[in-house]
Amino acid sequence: MIGTIDRDAAWRELVRPDRTPPIHTGEVPSGLPGAAERLLGRVLGAGASLSPVVLLEMEGEIKLKGWMPFRARQVLRAGEGFVWEAAVGKLPVRFRGGDALWRGRGSLDFRLWGIVPVARAAGPDVDRSAAGRLAAETVAWLPQALLPSAGCRWQEGDDASATASIPVGTDALDVTVTVDDEGLLTELVTRRWGDPDSTGVHRALPFRDPVDAYLDIDGVTIAASGRVGWWWGSDRQADGEFFRYRITDGRFPG
Repeated sequence: MIGTIDRDAAWRELVRPDRTPPIHTGEVPSGLPGAAERLLGRVLGAGASLSPVVLLEMEGEIKLKGWMPFRARQVLRAGEGFVWEAAVGKLPVRFRGGDALWRGRGSLDFRLWGIVPVARAAGPDVDRSAAGRLAAETVAWLPQALLPSAGCRWQEGDDASATASIPVGTDALDVTVTVDDEGLLTELVTRRWGDPDSTGVHRALPFRDPVDAYLDIDGVTIAASGRVGWWWGSDRQADGEFFRYRITDGRFPG
C-alpha cells in the first residue's frame, strides 16, 4: 500500500508562524550576477515581508487524458515543502486530492468525487520529483528565498539569465531564471526528475515555466500566470505542456 502524506498535518506544519518575518530594506546584495540583481531589485520592494511561506489560491487547466479545469489552494515553505490541494474537472466527473512534499517525502493522491481512489503515488522517485517542483515554484512564488541571506547561491549566466542554487532539505537544486530589462521573471528552467510518459523509468528532464503575468502581494511581485511543461528545447516541447495556472490571491502569513 502506498503511504501517502497526511496533507492536513503537512499544511499545519508548513504554514506555522515561527516568528515575525524580517522586513526587506530594499537593498540588493552586491556581487550578484546582473540578471539576479535586476530580478531581486524589481520583485522585492522596500518594506516587503521576507516570510519563508506563501499561501496561494489559483485556477487553471491541467492535462490528464485531456485538458480539465481546476481550482486549488497551496502552501509553500522555502526549503521544506508544499501542499497543493485541488478540485479538478466538472460534475459529474470531478476529482479531489493533491500533491505534497513534507519532511522529505512526496506523494500524490486523487479520488473521484473525493471518495474513489484514482491516482496515488509515493516513493523515492516521487520524493525527488516533488523536490524539483519545490525549487521551481520557489522561484515563481517565493522570491524572498532567492536572497543570499536565505541560503540561495547564484551562478553567472548571460545578460538576461542566471542560475539559482536553491536549498531543498539537505540538498540544493539549480533553477535557471530569465528576466527582462525591468527585472521581471520571464521564464524558469530546471532539470526535474520525472516520468511524464508513465513508462516506469524516471530521469532528469528539461522542465520549463514561461511567465506571462504578475501579481503584487504586499510589495512582493510573483508570477501570476504561466504554462508548465516537460521536454523544453526538444521536438516534444508542445506535447510536454501539462499545467496552466492563474494565481487569483496570495498572502505571506506571519
